[in-house]
Amino acid sequence: MTEAKVVMDNFMEKLAADEYKKENQPNNGPEIDVDFIDAQLMSYSKLLKSDMIKAALDE
Repeated sequence: MTEAKVVMDNFMEKLAADEYKKENQPNNGPEIDVDFIDAQLMSYSKLLKSDMIKAALDE
């Protein structure tokens, strides 16, 4: 367990000292707003009402 702590401490020190290149991935997904959430909830509701869930659980 001591070795794991040493590794983690070294990693955190290097991270704090900006020794690692940090890359951010762009968010190319949909904008999450009220309309998006509403559409997702409607889709989920339709899925629950369909027989797909029941069929999957019966298998």
